Amino acid sequence: MLLLPSLASAEILTASWYDTASLIKEGTIKQSETPIMANGQIFNDYAPTCATRLYPFNTWLRITNIKNNQRVLVKVTDRIGKRFAKTRIDLTRGAFEQIGNLKQGLLRVKVEQIR
Repeated sequence: MLLLPSLASAEILTASWYDTASLIKEGTIKQSETPIMANGQIFNDYAPTCATRLYPFNTWLRITNIKNNQRVLVKVTDRIGKRFAKTRIDLTRGAFEQIGNLKQGLLRVKVEQIR
C-alpha cells in the first residue's frame, strides 16, 4: 500500500531565490565567510531548501509554479527578512531553477505543507 503525504491548506506566495553570491552582494556575509543558515547548517546554493517565516524549521513544503505547474520539494532551513515575512518564500538557486527561470526573479507559487 502506497502512503501519500497529507497536505495542509495551500497558500499563494511570491517565490524569490538566493545564493551565496547574492548574500555577498547584499552584505549579509563577507566573501571569505562560509554562509550559515538560521538553523545552523552550512548554506548550499543547490540544496532543496528555503527561507520563510511562515513555517517551522525542518518542515517540508511542496512549491508549485502557478504558471507552468512545475513542482519542487524543499525543507525550511532559513529565515527570510521581516519585510517579506508574510508574502514571500525564498528558494535556493537550485530549487528555483527546478520550477522557473532565474531571470524571472519572482514567481507566483502555491505552497503546501507536507506533514
